[in-house]
Amino acid sequence: MLANDIQIGLRVKVKLNGMNALVVGRPEYYTPRSQLIRIKYENSTRYEYVINQQINALPEKEQYVALGGEYVKPKGSL
Repeated sequence: MLANDIQIGLRVKVKLNGMNALVVGRPEYYTPRSQLIRIKYENSTRYEYVINQQINALPEKEQYVALGGEYVKPKGSL
């Protein structure tokens, strides 16, 4: 995924473990070809930094309403 396409609040799928996450930080410089992205896993208190090539954005329909999608967070989830 290109660092320019990443925005705070974007729902993504992490390639390494197949889990869904939420982008919670702006891309940070790592190398000329890679950026570090801070994410928070859904239904977890775990935060992590991943390289932008290790994530894929979920389809637009599965994004939050603020980003043009239809997803609403279920009650009782973290």
